[in-house]
Amino acid sequence: MKAQNLLLFFIYYLLSHHAFSQKTGGGELNPGIYTNQKSIERFNDLRYGLSVHWGPNVIAGKEISWSRGKETPKAEYDAFYRQFNPTQFNADEWVKLMEDFGMKYVIITAKHHDGFSIWHSAYSEYDIAATPFKRDILKELSDACQKKGIVFGTYYSTLDWYHPDYQPYGKGGPGDLFPTSQDTPNQNRYWIYAKNQIRELITTYHSQLIQFDGDWDPTWTHQIGSDMYLYIRKLNDAVLVNSRTDKGRNPPPPYSKKEPWRADIFAGDFEERERFTSNLSQETPNLLSKSTNPWQAWVTVDKSQWSWKPNPTLLSPKEIIVDLVQTVGSGGNYLINIGPRADGTFEPVIIANMKEVGKWVKAHSDAIFGTRGGDFVEEGKFTSTQKGNKTHFFVFDDTIEQITLRSNNRKVRSIKNDLGQSVVFKQTDETILVKLPKNKGDFLRVFTLSY
Repeated sequence: MKAQNLLLFFIYYLLSHHAFSQKTGGGELNPGIYTNQKSIERFNDLRYGLSVHWGPNVIAGKEISWSRGKETPKAEYDAFYRQFNPTQFNADEWVKLMEDFGMKYVIITAKHHDGFSIWHSAYSEYDIAATPFKRDILKELSDACQKKGIVFGTYYSTLDWYHPDYQPYGKGGPGDLFPTSQDTPNQNRYWIYAKNQIRELITTYHSQLIQFDGDWDPTWTHQIGSDMYLYIRKLNDAVLVNSRTDKGRNPPPPYSKKEPWRADIFAGDFEERERFTSNLSQETPNLLSKSTNPWQAWVTVDKSQWSWKPNPTLLSPKEIIVDLVQTVGSGGNYLINIGPRADGTFEPVIIANMKEVGKWVKAHSDAIFGTRGGDFVEEGKFTSTQKGNKTHFFVFDDTIEQITLRSNNRKVRSIKNDLGQSVVFKQTDETILVKLPKNKGDFLRVFTLSY
């Protein structure tokens, strides 16, 4: 009896410890603060969104922030705001394109590492109000999204190479539009500045998602990130924050960078995976690392640059769709970045490609939106999503003629292709043998299993 009780206790400990370790939220420094469940459920339903990298740097067609002091001299880069005048920007047209692309949310770069704020910030002279354009891009886009039910979010760099109070100075050093004092640089004063700007994004512009970047910089610590997370939750408990609010991606010792995100230690509501859409780990490519937490794959349509450049090397519509279903099949959201041109419009070829993606997404919307990752996944071959009593099955590998799946104690009533035609299958207690119709030119075969 004593041994049985000990075994039960051990099982209970493992289950409770596992459940606790998977809770996202404030991490070890904010005990008892967990992710808002209604917000994360809504986030998990969105599945497909648009990222926008845009700022005065687009004048040169070089990469945002990283080209400052490198391809472009600092003084020249910092003066681009005087020319930034995107007169063709139309927030309603942007939102219409998002609808055509099949997207449910957007995250626009509010401030990148170069320090430029693309909104009317009361705390910065280096913002959109200082440009010839003057109009408040964030306000117009936030309002347009609200009208059409697109979830609005903002990217914010925690590091700032322009602000004189942030150290270490990088990519050319601080700019000229901020006043300096005898005690400059003052890092604590910079954190106050950053919090003030974050408050503007949440309270004035109604940002529902905050996508931080810059967590790899040593100035950003576990303590500072945890404090920022708590600050945001106090501002608006429903706002979601990515895992880069803390050091989970680049953890300090004794934690290893090769470990999955320790959500019980490091703050955040969902895991950020940059240029990473499958279950294969970036650091250890042969290791399967399916996330047990909510997560977002963050990629860019231009294979070589995040902000606009002439003659980009683009992902094809086929590549984007396969990326999307691989991500959703693994339980993640797919956020794809497009850089607008200097006039505020998008490249026609990108619009055409993304509309092609949008047609496919709309035709298969039930298999994408509101789903969760499915049980049937094999890298490079197939994946699946789950919603209610249906499993949607996506096959990338043209050579597969039949496949054996686990029954998982479910009785399959029917399997149909995306034309509604029945597919032959045989089920035993443990397996489902499915004879897959040959691919008739489509790059992706889609089937629905009903239970």
